[in-house]
Amino acid sequence: MFADNNFITLRQLKLLLILDIFGMGITILPQKAVQFGGQNGWILILIGLALSLFFLIVINQVAKIYPNDSFVDYTCKILGRPLGILISFGFIIKIMIGVAMEIRIFSEILKEIMLFNTPFWIISFSMLLLGSYMASKGYEARGRIAEILVFVVFIPLAFVFFISIFDIDFSNLKPFFKEINSIDTLKGGGYMLFYFTGIEFIFLVYPYIKEKEKIQKATTTAILIVGIIMTIITTITIARFGKYDIMHQMWPVLEIMDTIDLPGSFIERQDALIMTFWIISIFMMVNAGMFFASLIFKDIAKVGTHTTFICICIPIIYFISFLPANITVVYKIMDVFYFTFGIFYIVILPIVLYIVAKVRGLKNENI
Repeated sequence: MFADNNFITLRQLKLLLILDIFGMGITILPQKAVQFGGQNGWILILIGLALSLFFLIVINQVAKIYPNDSFVDYTCKILGRPLGILISFGFIIKIMIGVAMEIRIFSEILKEIMLFNTPFWIISFSMLLLGSYMASKGYEARGRIAEILVFVVFIPLAFVFFISIFDIDFSNLKPFFKEINSIDTLKGGGYMLFYFTGIEFIFLVYPYIKEKEKIQKATTTAILIVGIIMTIITTITIARFGKYDIMHQMWPVLEIMDTIDLPGSFIERQDALIMTFWIISIFMMVNAGMFFASLIFKDIAKVGTHTTFICICIPIIYFISFLPANITVVYKIMDVFYFTFGIFYIVILPIVLYIVAKVRGLKNENI
């Protein structure tokens, strides 16, 4: 019903951005933060937040130049068609690899924790099909479902971490601001920027929002909310386990459920409670990736509908998700992915587009 009406409100944009960013990364975020910053790892997330806000501003400034044009069209106008098309294809590859690796991690965790006897391929294919189906319904449908699912994601999460506050040792966060190596801090803060992957989707959203002059404020608010939530979760997790225990845990945020005694034991499978927020987050991340990848495909081809290109993306992403031999290889691929495609599309491309637009004298004439 909503597939042909792709306009969304600013409220829906904020919720979508929050859910698109808040996905798989949160499960291992405390471990990565401790790896670079020890017990002060939460500080690195604040640095990553500051960096993401800076590049978010640059992305918004670029998108405002041709706010009614697609990413493919205005990239070609700024950089020339050959380079614009090449960058657009690279964006598709970035999105598809990201979705494939997230689905692989999702399937590995779900099979190990909950669905022990379910074939791996069924878990992966089910999530991919569900995300693709939602993506096929258009941007407005995604916005409407986000208004519902945001409560399903964050209410259980808030409840669990509120309960955990009463049984944590804040001495695990000491000494504050000590044992911080400046090089590791800068490196770690830069690495935390990639846990805000999803801000590059702002390149694509301007044609689908009527109040374009308010997009920058709305997206900034969304990033601040995500950053604060990430910082709180990481701080509580470090205080709960301590930096040494976290380094030996694969998924610290999920592990925290095993140490929490819910009052009255009124929930038999409390691990299912925390998995609810996580599964919904992955679903939103997958359907975001499928939607935007198909959108760029359609804008390059200039034919068909985005649903057609979703069908093309499904087997490619499914095949890529099976390439890594195990979960360790997946995380290694994700690190390489962050430092190649991540740096280019979050850091380099916004700056290049902004500088070239300024040099050529392009202004925000269409707003």
